[in-house]
Amino acid sequence: MAGPAWAGREVHVVAVGEGHRSDDYYALPEARLLVDRPGQEVGLVLLDGGTLHWKIEATDGTVISEIVRSGPGPRDSKITLFGIPMVGDQMSGLPLVFRPLGRDFRTLVDSLTDHMHTDRLSSFQGVHKAGDVPVRVDRVDTGSAGLARDYLSQRVGQSADLPPRIRDWVASRGETPDFTLVFDEHAINLAGPAGTRRFAITPDVPDTLLPSTAVYDPGSQMIYCITYGAEGYLYSVDVRTGAWAVVTSLEDYDAAGLLYVPEGRLLVTTGAFSRPGQIKVFGLDGSRSSIFVPTMAFPGLTDLFDYGNEHGPPLAPRAFSDGWLLVEAVARRDATHPDLGEYRIYAVQVATGEVRLLHYGSD
Repeated sequence: MAGPAWAGREVHVVAVGEGHRSDDYYALPEARLLVDRPGQEVGLVLLDGGTLHWKIEATDGTVISEIVRSGPGPRDSKITLFGIPMVGDQMSGLPLVFRPLGRDFRTLVDSLTDHMHTDRLSSFQGVHKAGDVPVRVDRVDTGSAGLARDYLSQRVGQSADLPPRIRDWVASRGETPDFTLVFDEHAINLAGPAGTRRFAITPDVPDTLLPSTAVYDPGSQMIYCITYGAEGYLYSVDVRTGAWAVVTSLEDYDAAGLLYVPEGRLLVTTGAFSRPGQIKVFGLDGSRSSIFVPTMAFPGLTDLFDYGNEHGPPLAPRAFSDGWLLVEAVARRDATHPDLGEYRIYAVQVATGEVRLLHYGSD
C-alpha cells in the first residue's frame, strides 16, 4: 500500500491499546474502523500494541491510498479492508500514544510527517480499549495546533515590549557564572576563582533534609538556598561570617528553582514536581506574592516529557524585571533520549499569569 505522496492527501492516525474480543476464542482482538471522507485521498496510520485485527471499511468515494501499521510491540497484528487481507506499510517502533500531548507524541508527529511527506496530521484518535462500534474517521481536525510538525512557530509571542534585561538574556542565553554551588545535607560549597569554601550548616537552623538549589550574590556576599519535603525552608548564608539563618518557612511548598534579584532584594522561586508554574516572590523586607500558572499555559512545555506519566522539567528562573520573570525549561536526558537537549524559554507576568513563549530549540 505504500506509495508516493498525494497532493492534498489527508493523514489520519488511530491508536488502539486493546482490541474488542469477538465470540471466536482463537481470533485476534478486533478494532473496527470506518473511514468516511468521500472525495478525499486518505493515508491511514494504525498504532497498536502488536496483537490486533484492524477491520477497516470506507464509505463510497473515500480513497485509502496508504495504510501504515506500527507500534512498540511485535508485528502480530493484521489488517483487512472490506474483509480483504492487506499487508500495509510496516513502520517499526512508533510510540503508542493516546492523546496529542507529550514527548512521545512529538516523536510520532516528526516521524510520520517525514514518512508521509506532509507538514501536518489531519486527525488523531486514541482509544485505550476498542468496542464493538467502529471508530469513525470522518473529519479533519483544524483546532489541535499540535498536529502540525512546527506548530510552535505560530505560538512565539512578541518581545519588543518586554524589559531590556529579559530581552538581553534571551539573546545571549545568559552569562556563564563565575561561581559554582554544591548544596548537600551538611553544607554548601562555594567554588570560584579564588578556590572553594565550605559553609557547614550551623545547629541554630532547621536541618536541611532535602536540599534543592542555591544561588550566590557576590554583591552582598550572601548565599540563598532552599529545601523541599516536609515544611521546607529558604535559608541565607553570609559568606563573610559563615552564619546561617532562616529567611522564611516555605510552608510545605516544594520549590525547584531560585533566583536572587538585587534590585528590590527579591528571591523568586518556581515549583517542583507536578507544579512547575507555582511561582513565589519573597522580599527580604517581608513582602510576599504568589501565583500558579498551569502547565498547559506554557506552549510546548509538555513536548519535553511524558506528560501524564512523569513530572516535567522545572522552570528555572533566569531573570526578573518590572514584574516579568524569564524561565527556561530543558528536557531531561535519559537512557531513552540520551541526546535530548530541547529547551523552551518563556516570559511570565507574575501579577497576571500571562505567558509568552520567546524561544525554543535544541542544544
